Amino acid sequence: MLEFWYSERCSREIKLVSSIVVCGAIYFCSSIAQLAPLWVGFSLALGIFIHVLFTQFLKLAPSHPYRKTLRNGIYMFQLFALLSLAYVLPAQHKWALWLQCIGFHALGLFLVSIYSNRAKRHA
Repeated sequence: MLEFWYSERCSREIKLVSSIVVCGAIYFCSSIAQLAPLWVGFSLALGIFIHVLFTQFLKLAPSHPYRKTLRNGIYMFQLFALLSLAYVLPAQHKWALWLQCIGFHALGLFLVSIYSNRAKRHA
């Protein structure tokens, strides 16, 4: 997913629609159970951290010996972090809370990556 998101094939419209769908899913799940602000902040921070790691991955030369290891490490860290969040969330309506965590994680990644790739304005 990250390769597509950071590629030239992923247009601004796709990124906008993805962000709107994620916000809609978060809104729907929040009507069932509200996620605590601590977990919202933690999920957003994880998304931002994944963006930072992936931009470092993209800066590596394709022949760099650690490129594949870093990519696999990013995916493993992301999976471990989201599963850890699922473990510590309250038991009641856990699925709705976990979907919100995933949504805020994705939203953090989306917003930072869109902002960092925006067209520069000249005054």
